[in-house]
Amino acid sequence: MTKVVLDTNIFISALFWKGAPYNIFQKVINNKIENFISPEILKEIKEKLLNKFSLPEEKLQEFLEIIVFSSKVVYPKNRLDVVKQDSKDNKIIECAVEARASFIISGDKHLLNIKEYNKIKIISPSNFK
Repeated sequence: MTKVVLDTNIFISALFWKGAPYNIFQKVINNKIENFISPEILKEIKEKLLNKFSLPEEKLQEFLEIIVFSSKVVYPKNRLDVVKQDSKDNKIIECAVEARASFIISGDKHLLNIKEYNKIKIISPSNFK
């Protein structure tokens, strides 16, 4: 099974809109691809949904439970400094390295500009097949 790490923006897009991120998240839920997530990524999803989107607590908890239930949680051991323009994005790469993922799927240009790290391809949702 293909191992992936979805960036925070993919989860948020999947929650609010249809399209490639939604379709990818459906593949995660239906066990067509294997998603990995770290506590740091979960924390960022929670903060963004509460602060930026004002998602009600009940809906937020429900969404986070779906993510955790359909993903494998990893605890990255190594801190990386790969994304120079936005160091907060390093948590995505750290998770992918720990999971030995094949892909990082992101809409973030700082990650997409890297294209590949440690044989992990960094691609946009529309380029993930």
